[in-house]
Amino acid sequence: MRVKHIWVAVTALLLALAVLPVFAAEEPPEDPLIGETGWGQACVRAMLLHYEGKLQVGMVSGGELSALGISPKVGEIPDWDRLKDLMFVQVEISGKDLLTALERSVKYHPRKNANLLHLQGVKVLCARSGETNKILRATIDGKPIEPDKIYDIAATQFLAEGGGPFVGLKSLRIITKTPNSLAKQLRFLLFPRGKVAPPEPSYVFSAGE
Repeated sequence: MRVKHIWVAVTALLLALAVLPVFAAEEPPEDPLIGETGWGQACVRAMLLHYEGKLQVGMVSGGELSALGISPKVGEIPDWDRLKDLMFVQVEISGKDLLTALERSVKYHPRKNANLLHLQGVKVLCARSGETNKILRATIDGKPIEPDKIYDIAATQFLAEGGGPFVGLKSLRIITKTPNSLAKQLRFLLFPRGKVAPPEPSYVFSAGE
């Protein structure tokens, strides 16, 4: 009987060890250039909280987050000082240009791409096409983004001024007269609940792709 119990315990241990790599592989990437991070989404949530529900959509680029150094991991509290120069504003943009920015964002996923946008308020259904990706559908509050509609969004000053995936977009118009400090918003609106949470995927790939 004792030998049987030992065998059961050993079998359970081996099964647990076999499953561990699977769970590890499913962990979201921490590099902001290759995937969404909880840190990036926390930054965007702080932007949206500043506008007190008036804006639904916000974004920051992976390149900007990468320039700040190593992203804090899930459960960690960010180093506020690293954000001192990152500013955000309210922007008007056409649905057509917003879709263009999202296309550029997801094009090379999951490869490194400084144009990757960390999002809140947008869901993007994608499909793989050879070495790149294309957007099948992008929605805000469950409704497809309309090319001819003007959307108000929160974005970093870098993006709003035509940086990263926003380069060359003609409809961009900054509404905010004085840029807002992201560090200030994170500290006052999220702290002490400012620990990094796991990211919620904005980019979903269609089944079978």
